[in-house]
Formats: sequence, structure tokens, C-alpha cells
Amino acid sequence: MEPDTPFYRRWSFLLAGVIGMAAVVALLGLRGFTDADSSPTTVTSVPATTQPPPPTTAPRPSNESTSKPADILWERVDSSESSVRSGGFRAPSVWRIVWAFDCSNFAEHGGGNFKITGNGAFQGIQIDAHNVRGRGTEPLTRGGFGQLNVETVCDQWTVRALSG
Repeated sequence: MEPDTPFYRRWSFLLAGVIGMAAVVALLGLRGFTDADSSPTTVTSVPATTQPPPPTTAPRPSNESTSKPADILWERVDSSESSVRSGGFRAPSVWRIVWAFDCSNFAEHGGGNFKITGNGAFQGIQIDAHNVRGRGTEPLTRGGFGQLNVETVCDQWTVRALSG
């Protein structure tokens, strides 16, 4: 610019430069804050555990519907433990528990007790059966995150939590 340029032209040029520099510094500073705020995300994968197949004499729950396979939310087949608590799992708003037991080991007493209860969002679940053998399906319309508890004296039993 020439020395005889009016003051307002020199001032506006200088002001535009200062504003431009401030914008660049703000943009770089904001990017730095964004990078500092975002913490790295850690993804942990847990290997699936497999349960041994049930004994051939163990009753297996039947699936009512064959049109759409249900997702297994939790499943346990056991012949040694009298009390089992599931790991926590999330159930959709419509799901069911399919169960079966063989309590032949208590046949001389008229059968044994088989009980399923819930914790967390499954607090209201209460399945209680007393017989030599039994099976059933409990439809549920309240999902969420919770655990199932199985208590029994039966030697062979199966419990499945299925979506849908």
C-alpha cells in the first residue's frame, strides 16, 4: 500500500489479517481439544464358552415355532450342580424361557423340586415345579438386563432363554 492510502483502508487490511490469524489459531486449537477429549475406545471380546451336549436321556425343550429361529440369550444343561446363576444378559421386550428336567433320582419321593427365579430386570420370574419329569415354556414380555437362577435337586435339566 502506498503511504498516502487513507487510514481506514490500512486499518481494514490489518484487521482482516488479525481476524484471519485468529480463525486459523482457533481452528487448530479446537482440533487439539477435540483430539484430547476423545479417549481411545477399547473393545474386549470374550470367547464363547460351549456347554457339553446333554446326556441322551435328558429331556430337551422343544421350540414351538419353526418359522424363525430364535436367538439363544442363555442356555445351560447341567447334571451336577444344584444351584446355577447365569451371567448377566440382556433380553428383548418379548422373550421366553424353555425348561425341562428329569428328576428320576427322586422318583421314590414323588419327584424333586425344580425352580427358576430372576435378578435385576428379571426379578419377577418365578417358575417352580415338583415332579419326576417336567417341561414348560414361560413367555415373558418384560426385557432388560438381569440374571436367571436355577435351583434343583434333579440330576438332568435344561434351561434356555430365547428371544422372540
